[in-house]
Amino acid sequence: MALGVLAAADITYQAAGEARDRRRYPPPGCLVDVGGHRLHIRCAGDGTPSVVIIPALGGLTAEWLPVQDALASCTSAAVYDRPGLGWSDPAPGWPTAEGMAGELHSLLDAAGVARPLVLAGHSLGGLVAQVYARLYRDEIAGLALIDSSHPRQFERLPRPGLRSRRVRTATAVALDYATPLAVRRLRRSLSREPPRDAQAALALSSRSRRAEAKELLAFDAICRDAAMIAGGLGDLPLAVVTSSERVPSLPQGSQAQRERSIFYPAWLALQEELAALSANSVHVVAENAGHLMHKDDPDLVVRAITDLVQRVRQP
Repeated sequence: MALGVLAAADITYQAAGEARDRRRYPPPGCLVDVGGHRLHIRCAGDGTPSVVIIPALGGLTAEWLPVQDALASCTSAAVYDRPGLGWSDPAPGWPTAEGMAGELHSLLDAAGVARPLVLAGHSLGGLVAQVYARLYRDEIAGLALIDSSHPRQFERLPRPGLRSRRVRTATAVALDYATPLAVRRLRRSLSREPPRDAQAALALSSRSRRAEAKELLAFDAICRDAAMIAGGLGDLPLAVVTSSERVPSLPQGSQAQRERSIFYPAWLALQEELAALSANSVHVVAENAGHLMHKDDPDLVVRAITDLVQRVRQP
């Protein structure tokens, strides 16, 4: 009986909090129907080519607004939320690389985003960008891979500890769900630290958490999907921006930083392989930015994409 009361209180408190967040933080863009569900897309600026930002696994439009606004000063720029994330409606089924690329294509058509495109994919978004460039090559003027995932990274990267990838992924999802969102929301309230912005509020959304868990659990299959579809890019203008070994948020000498130093040489080698996909590529390695490069060094990300746009515009 007591457990039932607690569960009901948890659901009620979380639902009320999410309703309050939706009123406080309406979508900054528009919701576009892509065939049974709506995706959120925000467009800004004018000019061609159109830059389209594809966020990382679980990534949100809200994280990229400063970068998008900076890009909008030189060309049109768009960023969107995949199904269930941010302000987008959830969708049935499991995500695949081909499915995400096709869904993005439908979204850009419905939203009236002009071609040609420069796709800027971060992490998992880089896989989507590579597959999109393969499926819709005539639409693509350039590609920016921001610390992008590699289709065969799970075969090539060192594994910390003895646990398999599947065990680590399942453990990560289970640990995330171990603390109810209502409890996290209550802690913020008691500490008088309510969500400071839309990004913090969306992190407490049950819908976004479910969507992120789906992407994480499907990530192996997404990589295999991308490996079968993606390939060489000929002389397509390409920019690869790679994180540094040193992560600003990790204390020097910490276990997390030591593990990254072990992992990093293999990651850098994969990034060099991505740069080799095109005969017309530029590879930039950040001096002091981790995987979340758009937060650690947004100016570097903006500069790399802007330079790519200028390369595309040159005859």
